[in-house]
Amino acid sequence: MKLVALVSAAKDPDEAVRVLTEASGSTAAEARMRLAPETPALLARLEDAAADELTAKLRKAGLAVLAIDARVPGDSERFVVRTFALEKETLNLEARSGESMELPWGELALILRAQRAKRSETDKTETARRLSIGSAVITGGLKMTKTTSTVIHAAEEKTEQVILVYARDGRAAMLAEGSLDFTCLGTLQPSRTANLLELTKRITERAKAARYDERLVRLGRRSLPFGAKSEQRVASKNSTTLHTDTASTVDILAEVLWRALCAGML
Repeated sequence: MKLVALVSAAKDPDEAVRVLTEASGSTAAEARMRLAPETPALLARLEDAAADELTAKLRKAGLAVLAIDARVPGDSERFVVRTFALEKETLNLEARSGESMELPWGELALILRAQRAKRSETDKTETARRLSIGSAVITGGLKMTKTTSTVIHAAEEKTEQVILVYARDGRAAMLAEGSLDFTCLGTLQPSRTANLLELTKRITERAKAARYDERLVRLGRRSLPFGAKSEQRVASKNSTTLHTDTASTVDILAEVLWRALCAGML
């Protein structure tokens, strides 16, 4: 399976809707909905041949699109950094396992700052018996109470910012604020997010030839159509909880941006 993605917004939205409608067989309303989000945005999930055919048709019509494998690298397949050193010529990285990676500043091609979110929403039903004068009057005192039910809604969200760095040779690494040791920065900021912003600033200053993009700070918190499953509903006798994790959104959109850069589309 492949995902077809729009890399940059269409210059003529109405013409883009017409082209996508004809090429994909969707309705105009569906096409408009797919083209509406800020790019990069997903347009379709199709078998490989169909995805390549749709991509070719849309490119011929002037739209900046590409097709990528639906399965993209996640945390378990990445070089996840624990410690780092900003050397004069290189960015030196080390994982918790002890594995190391050395990336020359001049070889860095893409730097992405992203934000992903884990959210839990719970609806809990609470029942209680209360004194009811009305019930007592109607039943002649046989029934003095009534049962009432109340639904209580609670929500909790945790966010994490990450930096994704890509070298021209295809090597990539992730620096996540939740698992990164910031002591190499020297003077630390009052929060992990602030430290990550400072680290981003220092990396981009040194990697002058790399393209920097922070759109995924906004887009990374949203769920995607056609993307990896990011929701799980857990039900018990009196409550239902919906768990949402947008890590897959960051994974997919980061891969789109990397592939777009490699294809000369950024």
